[in-house]
Amino acid sequence: MDRLLAKIDFANAAVIVEFGIGNGCVTREILRRMRPDARLISLEINPAFVDVGRRIRDPRLSVRLSCASALGDILRDEGIDRVDAVVSSLPLSIMREEIVDRILDVSRASLSPDGRFHQYQYSLSQYHKLAHRYRNVGVGFTFRNAPPAFVYECTGASGGAPGRVKLRHAMASVYAGTLAAAAMMIRAVQGS
Repeated sequence: MDRLLAKIDFANAAVIVEFGIGNGCVTREILRRMRPDARLISLEINPAFVDVGRRIRDPRLSVRLSCASALGDILRDEGIDRVDAVVSSLPLSIMREEIVDRILDVSRASLSPDGRFHQYQYSLSQYHKLAHRYRNVGVGFTFRNAPPAFVYECTGASGGAPGRVKLRHAMASVYAGTLAAAAMMIRAVQGS
């Protein structure tokens, strides 16, 4: 989680959006680091997780039962023009492609010019979608997550051309290679 939140400028961030509240551990950490006058808007489609989020008593937090693709409408309802950061734990690699595209598009459109999109994933499968939307796509890696995860940090609007990737942790490439090799071995065993 530290790597996921490390690049957020909490001292200056007025509005942060979270996709996927889950058990609330990331939500609580964001709130702990936020300014007293900042706002956190958390979107979740699972009613049980929404209930978890609504049990967090903090006036800066707004929990909404909604798909992340509705972010634009929710921001209008909340009277917000732009956000400083989006933190996503959505499992993009297993979601329908058109939903992922809508979520990534509305996220990019909602960010302030200096805003950042943060995503953690267990693969590099979404890199190209992010690179088409952002000029800079940094890829970090965290061992402290179970299982270890890739952490994307995306900044700057892109003109549609792929951005540049910065792989920030040498072990990330080893992990990606290991995952790819394991997947090929599983396919080979299943095929025989």
